[in-house]
Amino acid sequence: MTSTNESSLSVTSKDFADCTLVSVNGRVDHTNSDRFLAELGAISDGVSKNGGMVVDLAGLEFITSAGLRALLLAQRTVNMSGGKLVVCGISGVVKEVFRISKFDALLSVSDETNEAVGMISSAAAEAFSS
Repeated sequence: MTSTNESSLSVTSKDFADCTLVSVNGRVDHTNSDRFLAELGAISDGVSKNGGMVVDLAGLEFITSAGLRALLLAQRTVNMSGGKLVVCGISGVVKEVFRISKFDALLSVSDETNEAVGMISSAAAEAFSS
């Protein structure tokens, strides 16, 4: 059995029309923030022109400033492609970190995933609800 100091983190993505939905589960901390940055960066690089990306943080238990930075960099990449990034599902400690750091004002935030996908496009909302 191999042990690791890296905290549990899962990042998955699925496309709905012109929207990429990214689900983040676990924790983003000093042990895995570089991996989180790389994974979000790769996904945001693939967002098509005038599309968008929704980052669902409902399964996220904790996030550090390095994780917040990764979200900002992903937003910049998506915006440069003409798209939009929306974060949804923040709660608990993560919501408190967003509030204290004022990231809830820097990023587009939605409570519900279906609402966030709809903020990208009606085609994405239709594909998501199907």
